[in-house]
Amino acid sequence: MSFGSSEITPTTPLQAARIDRGWKQAQVIRAVQQQAARDGTPIASAASLKTMLSRWENGQPAEAMYQRLLCKVYGLSPDELGFISRQDAQRTGTRRVVPAISTDTVNYFRNVFAEHIRADNLLGPHHLVEVVKAQATLLDHLLPSARNTVKAELTHLACQYNEFTGWLYQDSGDSDKAMSFSDRAMDFALEADDAYKAAYVLMRKANIAIDQGRPERAIGLTEAALRHGEKLPARIRALILSQRARAHATLRQSSDCMRSIEASDREIHRARIDDDDLASYCNPSYIEMEAATCWNLMDMYDAAIPVYERSLAGWPSDGLRRDQGLCLARLTTAYVGRGDIERACATGRRAVSVVKIAMSSRSVDELLRLRTRLTPWRRDEGVSDLNGQIRELIAG
Repeated sequence: MSFGSSEITPTTPLQAARIDRGWKQAQVIRAVQQQAARDGTPIASAASLKTMLSRWENGQPAEAMYQRLLCKVYGLSPDELGFISRQDAQRTGTRRVVPAISTDTVNYFRNVFAEHIRADNLLGPHHLVEVVKAQATLLDHLLPSARNTVKAELTHLACQYNEFTGWLYQDSGDSDKAMSFSDRAMDFALEADDAYKAAYVLMRKANIAIDQGRPERAIGLTEAALRHGEKLPARIRALILSQRARAHATLRQSSDCMRSIEASDREIHRARIDDDDLASYCNPSYIEMEAATCWNLMDMYDAAIPVYERSLAGWPSDGLRRDQGLCLARLTTAYVGRGDIERACATGRRAVSVVKIAMSSRSVDELLRLRTRLTPWRRDEGVSDLNGQIRELIAG
């Protein structure tokens, strides 16, 4: 006589596929990781995959990349696993059912976002931008069904996801899409009535505006960001002031640039370790790199070089590799500007080696400009070698 059963009744085709094989979720996660490694596809950590798999098995949609991996793992078609495309849904008249929105949803997006930040530093933007954009879009779809505290927290996350998508597009070299997603982030910051996030997004928009060749617009954005300056963490004020300095440098307004550099330096040295997490990448070395870049923009290479060198000497050993590569490339430009070709070649080779590991369109663009500036010394053996390394980097 049976008084109960330990069998789990599957509620979705995806869950049924696992149960039919007698697998635990840990086995599925391991198989997905192995398949992703074979395909060369970057994915979330095991801890995040556990959360994601539970949600997928409860009926929430999986991203296209994970659908492909799961189909390979189980040897089943998308239809057999219950995956249905938007086009199929429209053809069959099926309406997408919005899953229940709860604190679990908030925790999922928060945990995955932390993994995306880590992956960004390790892998660069090109492998990540479409994944993060898809999740920003998913948040847009979920928000109308959220209520109360959950809606408020998801609104904050929507701001972060859209701002981060904008950053990834900027670092991929697409400033128009970068500004578009930053505008979306600004909408969510205003909806959340979060002056802190709004100021941060305005700083990011100023940075993008400079890349777009609109320094006057950048100055206006930094002024808007500083309207509630006294209420902002010192680290955020330092970032805003550094962007204002760069905009003034682009316009060759040296006095205004100097004042902003000095103010930014004061703020970063007032910042506490726990000041905030949104701009945790901003430290004295980062602000020094931004200051030195201002001197570079105004062709003041003798002023730029010691600041770049000091910045690199204090660079964190465990992170921000793309910014380190960018700093090295900019220092190389400063050496060329001063006519110190031997040091330029040595530093340029270091820059290429770092950029190979942590690719960034900003660094690649700097190296391409550098190659042009080195034209008068193209017959120099060291210059020829460096130019060859830059060509290989771009070709690879």
